[in-house]
Amino acid sequence: TKNSAINGNKKQGTATTVLEAGTVEARGIGTNASSRVQVLDEITNFLTGEGKLSFAAETRAFFTVWIFITRLPAPTWVDLHPGFLMRGMAFFPLAGMIVGILVSVWFDVSTVLLGLPPVVAAGISQAATFWATLCFHEDGLGDAADGLGGGWTRAQVLKIMTDTRLGTYGVCILILHAFLKFQLMGALGISIWSVHGDSSGAGPALVVMQTCSRLTAPFLIRTRNYVDEVCPKSPFYSFMVQAKYLVSWERVAFATLTCFLVASTLYGIQMAAVLILGVLLFAQYAGAYGEYRLGGVMGDYLGATICVTEILILVIILAKDSVMASWVQMLEAFRNSNTGLTDVLADAWQEPNTSMAVVIRFIVVIVLTKVWFDNVGFSSVPFDEPNEPSTDTEATKESNGIAIPSARHEAESVCKSPDATFQERYDAVRTYLDCLAKPVFSLGTLEEWAARLAALQRTTRPVVNPVACLIFAADHGVAKSVDDGGEGCSLYPQAVTKSVLVGLERGIAGASVLAKANNVSLRVVDVGVAGDDTKYNNIVHVSPDKLKGGGTANFCTGPAMTCEEVERCIRVGRDELAKCVLDQGAKAVVLGEVGIGNTTSSSALVAQLTDANVDSVCGGGATLSRHADQAAINKKVAIVKKALKLHGRHIKGGTEALARVGGAEIAALVGAMLEASERDVAILVDGFIVTAAALVAASISPNACRNMFFSSQSAEKGQAAAIEFIQRIAASNGIPVPPSPALAMNLRMGEASAALLAVPILRSSVAILSEMGTIQDILTGN
Repeated sequence: TKNSAINGNKKQGTATTVLEAGTVEARGIGTNASSRVQVLDEITNFLTGEGKLSFAAETRAFFTVWIFITRLPAPTWVDLHPGFLMRGMAFFPLAGMIVGILVSVWFDVSTVLLGLPPVVAAGISQAATFWATLCFHEDGLGDAADGLGGGWTRAQVLKIMTDTRLGTYGVCILILHAFLKFQLMGALGISIWSVHGDSSGAGPALVVMQTCSRLTAPFLIRTRNYVDEVCPKSPFYSFMVQAKYLVSWERVAFATLTCFLVASTLYGIQMAAVLILGVLLFAQYAGAYGEYRLGGVMGDYLGATICVTEILILVIILAKDSVMASWVQMLEAFRNSNTGLTDVLADAWQEPNTSMAVVIRFIVVIVLTKVWFDNVGFSSVPFDEPNEPSTDTEATKESNGIAIPSARHEAESVCKSPDATFQERYDAVRTYLDCLAKPVFSLGTLEEWAARLAALQRTTRPVVNPVACLIFAADHGVAKSVDDGGEGCSLYPQAVTKSVLVGLERGIAGASVLAKANNVSLRVVDVGVAGDDTKYNNIVHVSPDKLKGGGTANFCTGPAMTCEEVERCIRVGRDELAKCVLDQGAKAVVLGEVGIGNTTSSSALVAQLTDANVDSVCGGGATLSRHADQAAINKKVAIVKKALKLHGRHIKGGTEALARVGGAEIAALVGAMLEASERDVAILVDGFIVTAAALVAASISPNACRNMFFSSQSAEKGQAAAIEFIQRIAASNGIPVPPSPALAMNLRMGEASAALLAVPILRSSVAILSEMGTIQDILTGN
């Protein structure tokens, strides 16, 4: 029993299920959360606890999928945790392969040992499938057919799909599905097995069908929105909705590879490629239709897609000889055409029964259908009727009873539009925020952060958890003592950088404590710290591409780095940011740095890139007392002026500036920001040094301004010049201007400390968007 209306019709005293209340909910025991925020916390705990990547976790993910789609036993320590289920999507085809082997044995026994006709054997093998999988996907096919066939609006479709009763559409489609499978398997005939790619018959087809059809599930979850289902197991599905990013592209690739290996073993590489391509093309179409009717995909729709894909695979296998012959014929037609496409179309018109002509007609019909759907009838997600229960994505009612889109719905439509610019998405969310139950813009920067995050993620319900903290560490040649060839720019010796890393590794440094206090994962990367490489085992990691020889060179006597070293450090930053997103599922990343002398390097970068006066951007840096040492500041000013006099005329852009007066950790920060921009991941910018890196990133790619959330007003006065210049870059490129820093606490420690303190603010901005009601909600009692 799935999605039973356990509480339905209780007032009338009629029972709607034979199960006791709570039975359906109890199967999904992975979460007990009752709110979105609690679910986000559980996801974070899952990723940092039992769900942390390991062989044991992957084994559990496989068995979670196993018990989800079959009745066959699994180890007793496996439950239906939605986090492991999402990760286990990579093993969906593998589980299908095992089911396929099981049912193909029944087919072979029926035909070879009992001598039964293939059609009868097909019925027996299908019965074995029903027993093994509990009609899991067929249940989804029936429910989806009823919903899509009988529902006019999104709310109606979803309501019908979550009703366990079977309607006319469901009955018809299930009968048709079974009839087609029996006929196709009967036509395929007795099994002929071969691991050299020349198998035939129904048995091998069953294995490939059960394997490859399940590739659609991870592909659709990865590429489409997952619709939050309103049913007895809503908490279970809510976890899946917000943790869908656990189905990474790497997991989709693993599932695809599994399918390819199975199909190529039984039918050869060419046929395997055709099958995989056909499955993915159909999944893409199914996903687009799901977005059109439902706003995404959900459990029943995934099951229905798998069932239809099964028929598609059997058809391709049965017609493989014709398919391959038609493919060769079409290639020959193109090869022999003297006038290219025009000649091919003319031949198709004159000979309408050729393979090429049929393909052209099919493509024309598909294109015209797509154009019709896009321009006629409902919008992508139809408005719900006015008498449906009100939610923030549904329509609201005017006094005359006419359904009109809610403020959130309008903002969501803009966010989802593929044609909307970042500015348009940002403005739409700002308009929605103005409708909330508060004076307009009374939450200030909190609202700007919320709108920026929503525009990045293209939804009015952005997700910020889990948050990761990424710190890069390196030393600077300019910080070495004069005797060692440096300028002695800092009051602290260069060895302090290594000592801070040791503290971070032990979990006692400032960033360690603040990360733990704010439930943020921490990773520190050494890209150029001086001294012998220390063996770290936990938080700190030494990059294989770190600068050798104690960090950068003294930029008062020559370039700090070579261009090749800069590119290498930028690549390290990109790769580390990608790891945070792909391995941890990070939706926001806190960036920080460690490096004695890096305020001097940052001052040089800011002065050069903004044309600001050197005296106006140089501060005290790391001081020995509560008050800045003016003598130390004067020395820093002199060092920066000396460096810019040497290099200024050679600097033509951000990358060249890094090479001349930058630092390895600053270059890595730039790489991380550029990668975050391409991945639409929010970046919490720490103090002066990270802001200087943000200035370089914005000068290289203005789009990087979209992702920047400035955390704290630094005690270093050069930060203001950098932020002002970044804001000018954003404005001149049609990007919403990043607001000024959220905090003003006289922070200047570095190590991402200020950005870590801003994490609760970012989380609060999400809560405002997701949980706060509009004035209309309050007035109407919704």
